[in-house]
Amino acid sequence: MSLDDLLARPAAWLDSPGAHGGIAVSSRIRLARNLSSFAFQRKLSKVRQQELVGRLMETTARVTGWKDARQLRLGALTEMERTALVERQLVSRDLANGKHPTGVFISRDEIHSLMFNEEDHVRLQVISAGLCSNANLELAVALDQALEGELGWAWHGQYGYLTACPTNVGTGLRASVMLHLPALAESGELKQVLRGLTKLHMTVRGLHGEGSEPTGHYFQISNTRALGSSERAIVDQLNETVERLIAYEQLARQSLLTTQPWRLEDKVFRAWGLLTHARSLTTEELTEQLSWVRLGVALSLLEWRNWKILDRIFLQCQPAHLQLQHAEAGETEQRDRLRADLVRKWLSSPPASAN
Repeated sequence: MSLDDLLARPAAWLDSPGAHGGIAVSSRIRLARNLSSFAFQRKLSKVRQQELVGRLMETTARVTGWKDARQLRLGALTEMERTALVERQLVSRDLANGKHPTGVFISRDEIHSLMFNEEDHVRLQVISAGLCSNANLELAVALDQALEGELGWAWHGQYGYLTACPTNVGTGLRASVMLHLPALAESGELKQVLRGLTKLHMTVRGLHGEGSEPTGHYFQISNTRALGSSERAIVDQLNETVERLIAYEQLARQSLLTTQPWRLEDKVFRAWGLLTHARSLTTEELTEQLSWVRLGVALSLLEWRNWKILDRIFLQCQPAHLQLQHAEAGETEQRDRLRADLVRKWLSSPPASAN
């Protein structure tokens, strides 16, 4: 498949509403690994980095045996194509912006992706829709062990897996869950709730992970400590924390419905009115207003309840997706007008949920 084929499809990690009314959007496991036979990335010459990426591509293809997997050298892609991969959560922004030799290996279903020669030699990712960190961990560990048998990871008897950044030493694990928390944000309780996460060795990031700010009430909750605990213990603590946050959001939603229904309805219907009538929409406007529409659909405030269309808008109206799939979306003003046109068109679809 070409990159165009990939961009036109739904993303594996976006299948709302899931088991929690759209609150738990997706779960991701990332494992950082380095080959014992190569120096860390920053100490490698360009020739050795090219050799590393080539070896990782070949070994991964042979070990997985995945049919129709996509192997991409990021240096061969345009800036817009790399940005689209970030929007689909398949690569990090650091990998997309890197100037040294890099690559990515993506399974056909997009659940697995392996980034080569980012900060570490390998960033192995498993990402799926909903709250499913345990299942993702099992998939990640199985692939990790298969690759380790062929490649040999850098390992220390006392510290565990060795990584370029000291904070990843140990398990090399970053587990995260993306949550949609509009009611907590509206109630004013969110800052206090999130502030307590630091005591649990958790951090909060935006849609695209490290370096991104939360927008549209979307928050990625992830662990900050990889040393001193097993992978399972880290994931269990994350799940416990996330389930508590989901419960807080559910209580906040019910509180808004009970004590301030007019305020909640005003937010939802203003957002619906804007999205169904606007002639120009920036990315930020869309993300903010779509958040309230998602909440309105989850709480049955709107008769229109087509979650698949909401997911489609969320992904396909991102800037790079628009530019790569629509020739007329090159300039910012044209892109904003096209985004508004598509949103109006898609929201005019039948109201019954397609899920």
